[in-house]
Amino acid sequence: MISRGYVAVFSEAHTDASIRSILESWLERFPRVEQVIPGAQAGNSTITLASSDELLPSDHLQFRIIQGEDFTWAYLTRNRRVIETTGLPNEKISLSLDILLELGGVTEIVDQSDDRRLDELERDGLM
Repeated sequence: MISRGYVAVFSEAHTDASIRSILESWLERFPRVEQVIPGAQAGNSTITLASSDELLPSDHLQFRIIQGEDFTWAYLTRNRRVIETTGLPNEKISLSLDILLELGGVTEIVDQSDDRRLDELERDGLM
């Protein structure tokens, strides 16, 4: 199965406040947002978040955003400036892109197939 992903670059590094703002945006726009429970002992277990106050603290955060039968994964790290997404391609707009479109502070969205730009972001220490 082929995936479709994007990297959103933000103007500022992620903080507790900005992460909660991202979650609030997702919770308003999508019917279900889950967080992968942090820590190796949890495996890949998730919890459904009803509000940004339920965020489980961690430096490396993983979320699954679900809309109907479609879902996408989102990965971000506290004190970094990117969110990486991956999901299934769609004839319409990919959910992995849609979750990034209305977030504040996004300066650029890079398609996963743009190896040149992704290499630049990695070289610059953003990924």
